[in-house]
Amino acid sequence: MSVYKARAVRVALVLSLVSVAGPPARAAVPARSASTVPVPVQGGVMPVTAAPSLTPGPAHYRPVVLGHRAFPVARSNYLSFLRILNSWHAPRLRLVAGEWRLVGVHEGIDIGAETGAPVVSMTSGVIENVGWTFYSGQRVGVRGDDGAYYLYAHLSSVWSGIVVGSGVTPGRLLGRVGSTGYGSEGHRDEFPPHLHFGVQHGGEWTNPYPLLVSLYTEAVTRQGAAQRALDALAASGDTEAWRAAADRLYLGLAPPPGE
Repeated sequence: MSVYKARAVRVALVLSLVSVAGPPARAAVPARSASTVPVPVQGGVMPVTAAPSLTPGPAHYRPVVLGHRAFPVARSNYLSFLRILNSWHAPRLRLVAGEWRLVGVHEGIDIGAETGAPVVSMTSGVIENVGWTFYSGQRVGVRGDDGAYYLYAHLSSVWSGIVVGSGVTPGRLLGRVGSTGYGSEGHRDEFPPHLHFGVQHGGEWTNPYPLLVSLYTEAVTRQGAAQRALDALAASGDTEAWRAAADRLYLGLAPPPGE
């Protein structure tokens, strides 16, 4: 087995064993327009217009900003595959003199998610780096207003308008989850799709796991409450209010190309 494949197997095993999961995925189908159904009456059949189905199609929730911070991966209402791996300082392979050696440690936290899931900025700040590095693959680096450096790595793509020097706010779209890196530009799929999230203070990488869990837990709570309120509007048949609430709750993004 090659080093690449052995590493992919180990990561896959970790992904299957350690998780911080949200509630079960909701069944979601595209909203349907009103339809005409026949109703038997004396002497014939009378057409009756049925109420429209107010059920959201597949969508990602808008980020919840708490204390000027947002969880960096958008949750979906149709597929709750999202795992926060407590992988801080886990062993990592490094290429030394042309050979892969188990000499490094993981200076960040991996968030397992489906390929193409939106990645957003945790904080406000300025884009400091965009592009490819050998280990990180396609990445975005943000210098936060707090002075810390925030790394978003292994992206499948970078969002339009994300360029060095541009400003961002919490929840600003940066790119999409992928599996790029550990090779020359364009290399991918050495590991399952995930976001590598790192925070560097004063030149030292710090463990963001507790902060990520806290932000995610509160986001699940608030988005769940908003979803229940949306469902109540659907049950009431208030179409206008339902659509306004749905616009506030969901990002309304088109699926990534090819997915």
